[in-house]
Amino acid sequence: MGFELGANRYGKADIHLATVTRRDDRHDFFERLLDVRLEGDFETVYLEGDNASVLPTDTMRASAYALAFDRPDEELERFGLRYSEYLLEASPAATRAEVWISERPWDRVVTDGVPHPHTFTRGAHRWTGHVLRTREDVRVTSGLDELYLLKTTGSAFGGFLRDHYTVLPETEDRIMATKVEARWTYTVADVDFSKERETCRDAIVRAFAHHDESRSVQHTLWHMGKAVLEAAPNVDEVAFSLPNLHHVVADLAHGGIQNDGIVFVVTDKPSGQIEGTVRRSEAAPTA
Repeated sequence: MGFELGANRYGKADIHLATVTRRDDRHDFFERLLDVRLEGDFETVYLEGDNASVLPTDTMRASAYALAFDRPDEELERFGLRYSEYLLEASPAATRAEVWISERPWDRVVTDGVPHPHTFTRGAHRWTGHVLRTREDVRVTSGLDELYLLKTTGSAFGGFLRDHYTVLPETEDRIMATKVEARWTYTVADVDFSKERETCRDAIVRAFAHHDESRSVQHTLWHMGKAVLEAAPNVDEVAFSLPNLHHVVADLAHGGIQNDGIVFVVTDKPSGQIEGTVRRSEAAPTA
């Protein structure tokens, strides 16, 4: 019996960096977490212990800090494009570079109605970026994590499949809550990424808020996906992961209280997990 090396890659995980842009009237602060992987012709590294083709992961870390120094306020996707290009240039044996970036926004503190020039508070969600670069092509994805959304009405769940284990009652009015994870892929690799991110986020939030006849989390996922594609022509598809963060009406009957949707038990675990992708469909062929 023989042996052969299967799929392999290597890189650096959890490169944590922050940058400050020092302007005359204010400072801007950015905090990012990076992961990077290289794939290519590295078989001799594994089979023979020959490291001649290996770009050290410590170099990957150092180059990330150096590139951040050059452009400390660069969009995270554009940084990923520049970083992945550098890594392929620095590693001739590599055929593919992949960069994941997350950024926790720090919002400027407002005191007495005035934004403070150099004091910040951590924001409520994370931006994400992913760059996949080969020698021939590049693909960019943006997204967000940890965007909590909740509505106290306008959501129902009924008419579902039942078996002998089903005890869930149907409801025409419930709290819907979720922690949005979304990823959208661009049709081109050169757009105003900051503007696109804000456009997509606003479309998601607006669709969630105004979908007042939701029959399920899946139903709302579809409406949020359509809203993103309608608002962002440069986006080809958007994928969601939506946990259903349950809020159950508390039973207060033992105390003689009729609880008409005032007090809820929050049960974050276990949660339903709803996932789906909404993409642009090809135009129907003409006769």
